[in-house]
Amino acid sequence: MITTAPVPADLGHLPDKATIVTVLQTRAALHPERRVFTFLGDGENETAVITYGGLDKAATTIAGKISAMDLSGKNVLMFYPAGIDFIAAFFGCLYAGAIAVPVYPPRKNRSIDRINAIAADCDAAAILATGVITRSFERNFSSDPLLGNLPWVATDELVEPPGTLVFKETDFQDLAYLQYTSGSTGTPKGVMVTHRNMMVNLKSLQLYMDIRQADTNVHWVPQFHDLGLLLGVLETPFSGSHTVLMSPFTFISKPWYLLRAIHHYKASTTCGPDFSLNLCHDKIDEGLVEGLNLSSLRTFLTGAEQVRKETLDRFIQKFSVCGFKAGAFFPAYGMAESTLILTGARKEKGPFSLPVKTDSLKKNLVEMAGPEDDVQYIVSNGIPNMDTEIIIVNPDNSLKLEENRVGEIWVSGSTKTKGYWGKEKLTSETFTVSPAGMNDPRWLRTGDLGFLHQGELYITGRLKNLIIINGKNFYPQDIEKTVENSHPSIRKTCVAAVPLEVNYKESLCIIAELERTFLRKPDTAGILEHIVASVSAEHEIQPARISLIRTGSIPKTSSGKMMHKAAREMLLKGELEIIAEKIFPEADFSEEHINDELSLPDFICNWVSVKLNQGKPVGTSDALIAYGIDSLKASELSDEIKNRYGIELPPYRMFEDISINLLVREAGSRQ
Repeated sequence: MITTAPVPADLGHLPDKATIVTVLQTRAALHPERRVFTFLGDGENETAVITYGGLDKAATTIAGKISAMDLSGKNVLMFYPAGIDFIAAFFGCLYAGAIAVPVYPPRKNRSIDRINAIAADCDAAAILATGVITRSFERNFSSDPLLGNLPWVATDELVEPPGTLVFKETDFQDLAYLQYTSGSTGTPKGVMVTHRNMMVNLKSLQLYMDIRQADTNVHWVPQFHDLGLLLGVLETPFSGSHTVLMSPFTFISKPWYLLRAIHHYKASTTCGPDFSLNLCHDKIDEGLVEGLNLSSLRTFLTGAEQVRKETLDRFIQKFSVCGFKAGAFFPAYGMAESTLILTGARKEKGPFSLPVKTDSLKKNLVEMAGPEDDVQYIVSNGIPNMDTEIIIVNPDNSLKLEENRVGEIWVSGSTKTKGYWGKEKLTSETFTVSPAGMNDPRWLRTGDLGFLHQGELYITGRLKNLIIINGKNFYPQDIEKTVENSHPSIRKTCVAAVPLEVNYKESLCIIAELERTFLRKPDTAGILEHIVASVSAEHEIQPARISLIRTGSIPKTSSGKMMHKAAREMLLKGELEIIAEKIFPEADFSEEHINDELSLPDFICNWVSVKLNQGKPVGTSDALIAYGIDSLKASELSDEIKNRYGIELPPYRMFEDISINLLVREAGSRQ
């Protein structure tokens, strides 16, 4: 293990003095019995606890197995549900010098195309998982020519090996893990994160978020996500604090559990994307708010999606009575390509937003709005952290722009990672660029748009075509392909998936041309139903709006490239000839719609009718995907069924083309 100095207990260490492995080992020696992680399996009860000493021991055991399998220096896939098993396995990889590749766990009866693409891209050498996942999926993968040949290791079932283990020495420039970005199935990109990248970013988080050794944190963000991994997991041993974890499914089902845990553990730190704040506001009853005490919360990082003033204001307005302080909000900007955080904004009076003229912003100019102007409020994401530098560049000619001009955000600094695994050309084009007229190839193109004002960063949108829904990235081309294949009437390459803001959040809008041969008597209702079902089944999202338009009317460039922004603007201005469309309004499932005497199939139909079908009847022979159920609604429905009927109906089953009756029968047979 390469270290230039011991790690002091008072956190005075610098990122270049030790790796995270040395930090954990030292903390385990200093206070082995202190809790490091607590997991609330059901959101309320402690179902797993591990100390610093216990985590070091578990990581050592797993590292021994990894070393014995000669996996040091090789890429290893990780399939884990939320919990402590993932953390132990991740540190086991770090201890042994294997390169961890956290991946969203596979689900039964779903396509493994994305997992296969990642495994092929990184040349995976093995799969780490829990015993339950190993037994559930190892056989399913056996016929796959790539995944079927990889050895599986059930890390939670390993026995501590005898004797002393000797692990691979770690250098700061060694890869620590690959962070695969959420994106297109066919083109996965593994960001190469070094030990130094990690340590600099962890130090940045600790300093700017004021995380202290005596703190308890509460987190729910997925652990394979860069935010969940860096802030939710690795920051804890780095700072010497204690973190209480719950699964994303638990939070989405009952956001109340997050705030209750903050109250119960007197937590200092938490985080969540914009959608999670809206979820807390919309789904937590006023009666529950009265008993909460959130005064201990010192820092609430919000990022991963664009930070909206309206969302922050709604949250503050509702939860200030609980002692929540507006100054706790920490709007931040970052990305996996820069390990995690790049900028952060801490304001004593709360987040600062700039009132900007809407018309000027459309011209990439920033001018303060007056009383008579159409105004758009943009929240400050703060100043660069540590040695991070930020410039704004004209994406058309790569010229550096002055303050108050909108352009692409370019960044540099120690948290900028090495690039994408196995993609030298893309790495060169993204990670080592130089502004026009300057020989300074150290900049990372983020693909995001924004401006600098008095040294602070403001985000205005995205240069790259990307839709972010509930904190998850969706590439338009993936959704467009699904829509094209959903019905023969849809014209190939004439579908645009674009973002649409609805009720303070980003949603999906689909614009699709119909083939000319279908225009005479189009079954528009059937076409719309096929689109809804296909998008729900494949991507687990519900479009907010689907518009079927006349042949040849969608805007494209002279070379035939889809003009997504122009299509969206034309739709909103009423400039597209709409043949038929479907709009999904928000709906609440209030007490008046609940009848405790309903059978489970009828309850599901009633629930779906109100939530997804504008109150119109739903039949038990229908599939849930026919109504565009998304991941949030599926989690919510699953939780309702468990609470009311004591039956486990996993959310993933709701995205299959099977009837409500069959779903209920299968769920009942498993009890």
